[in-house]
Amino acid sequence: MLLRQLGFLALLLAIVSCVILVPQTYSQGPLPAGSNVVEVGVYVLNVGRFDLASGSYTIDFYLSMRCATSNCILGSFEFMNGRATSTRQIEDTPVEKFWRIEANLYQNLNLQSYPFDSHELAIKIEDTTVAKQNLTYVPDRKNSGLDPSIVIVGWSVAGWDQRVVDHYYQAYNQTYSQYVFSITLNRESAHPIEILIPVFFLTLITLIALLMYGKVSSVLESRILLTASVLVAAVLYQFTLDSTIPPLGYLTFMDDLMIVTYAIIVTCLVLGIMILKSHHRGAMTESDRIQFYSVRVVPLATLLIFGLLFSLLLK
Repeated sequence: MLLRQLGFLALLLAIVSCVILVPQTYSQGPLPAGSNVVEVGVYVLNVGRFDLASGSYTIDFYLSMRCATSNCILGSFEFMNGRATSTRQIEDTPVEKFWRIEANLYQNLNLQSYPFDSHELAIKIEDTTVAKQNLTYVPDRKNSGLDPSIVIVGWSVAGWDQRVVDHYYQAYNQTYSQYVFSITLNRESAHPIEILIPVFFLTLITLIALLMYGKVSSVLESRILLTASVLVAAVLYQFTLDSTIPPLGYLTFMDDLMIVTYAIIVTCLVLGIMILKSHHRGAMTESDRIQFYSVRVVPLATLLIFGLLFSLLLK
């Protein structure tokens, strides 16, 4: 009897030992939202060539990821608006990772205010496989920023920002936590002036041509020829400007300005033809009346239209 009891106890101890010592193979299941929080920081060292026509740019930066909660899983990441061309891992621990990265990125640019436009160059990061319910990013402002030595030709750096947004994939019915670091760029003030000066000179030449008036028809013909030449120059100038920006489905401020300029040039061209036609018919009174109103109404209307256009830009 005693031997039977001892045998039973030995069997029971063996079963308990197997349960304790054998590795567990069951799944832990999804973590509750917010239990796996990772702090993400970006420190930008340099911004390479910013190509306005393609919306592409190169950024050299440090990327840090740190656990903000215990038992954190840092996971892996990818860029949602480009690809890394160079990656060097500086630190790799279970709770913190640190890289130096150079990436070719792109952004859908808003050029409606061109050439007075400003843009945000973004770095968008998501985990490759883990959705938001299992991993949530939060901005690490302490370890983020811009190096003071950053210089982008033709642009001034207005500041930076970072945020975390939810990126929902409708096809997969999943939401991922997306970290976004953005750099705000404004055009240098000299660039819009360089672009606008030719337009104003073309308009000025057109208005000066209104003063070409006399009893000899050759003067009026020269006036029409000069105005037509300005119109051709304006069209060629816009072709040159359009080559520096991508094809757009909307009008920019510069397009609106050129449309107004075309309207002024064509108006002066039509007035010149009307005066020449009256001159050939011998209707000098009619010719004088058209000239009288032309030199007074057209310059005033030009100032009012340009003023209205720039006032709408400032709103």
